[in-house]
Amino acid sequence: MPNRFQQFLGSTPGITVEIIEGEKSPFKVRTDEGFEFWLSAEDFKSYFKEEGSPTPDKWTIFVTDTGANLVETEVARESVDLVNSIKGAFKDFMKARSFLKDFYTEHFSNSETDIKAILGLLRQGAKFPQAISSKMAQNMLELSPKAQQLLAGDVFAVLDWPLNHSVEISQRDDSLPALKKDVQPKTLRNPNPKMKNVEFNVEGDTLTITVNLSEEFGPSKSGKTIIVASSEGNKTVPGRSEKVGLNVYKEQTETKKSGNKKSFKNMEMSVSGDRLDITVDLSKEIGPSKSGKTIIIGSTGGNQLVYGRSEKIGLNVYKAI
Repeated sequence: MPNRFQQFLGSTPGITVEIIEGEKSPFKVRTDEGFEFWLSAEDFKSYFKEEGSPTPDKWTIFVTDTGANLVETEVARESVDLVNSIKGAFKDFMKARSFLKDFYTEHFSNSETDIKAILGLLRQGAKFPQAISSKMAQNMLELSPKAQQLLAGDVFAVLDWPLNHSVEISQRDDSLPALKKDVQPKTLRNPNPKMKNVEFNVEGDTLTITVNLSEEFGPSKSGKTIIVASSEGNKTVPGRSEKVGLNVYKEQTETKKSGNKKSFKNMEMSVSGDRLDITVDLSKEIGPSKSGKTIIIGSTGGNQLVYGRSEKIGLNVYKAI
């Protein structure tokens, strides 16, 4: 009997198909009703799971039908849009998310809850009360029951919408038979193709940045250094609001092999062979930047030498105020 796959993600998830032609993209699939259509490998891995298998771990935070373990993305979008709409008053996605969770679990069922009462609750919890508007309260009252249930849950993700990291299920032609046994890691990974030789791993409040020091990407624009790794600007930490700016490079001339550990702020560096790992505690704050527009989370304090090597690293982790 051919394997059957269920759409677990979509505006109306639940459709079940079997693959008729699946050696290469696009795949030809057939529904239980006999309707046949084509799906790209990307759409297939993004929206379908083997029937009976769990929803991929990265999506369980958005499950709206716990019985069927399915995700209605319109409900997820509605929920995250509401968090983003009040975030300005809290200047923090997580705090706004936490406020809404408390509201829908403790206050919303109260028959006296109206716009005036909601505005009072917002003013009590917000960091910037001047950013509060009646529209925020109105949106909270009008949220659909399914979105309310999602926000009241204990595992709803602290993620901007749309998701900023890729689906991790491999394509049909090399690993679909192993889908049932595959368990997605809870660590969020972000092998961003726009970055050079930089990988973000997030587990809880710990960010680990990994760089292969044996890589080279040619000279910098000035021609004075050789690029080893770069975030290519400031990149958002997967699933978080913090941003990271990272550059690792070599001087064209020989330099001393030591590092200034005293300049490091809320970061630890370890080198094993050519592998450089930097860990940052995202729950800590060092204080505002000189501009006063951001909060510094971690920093090398300028460009510093990697321990025992000739490469230099410059790292800043921060979040907007």
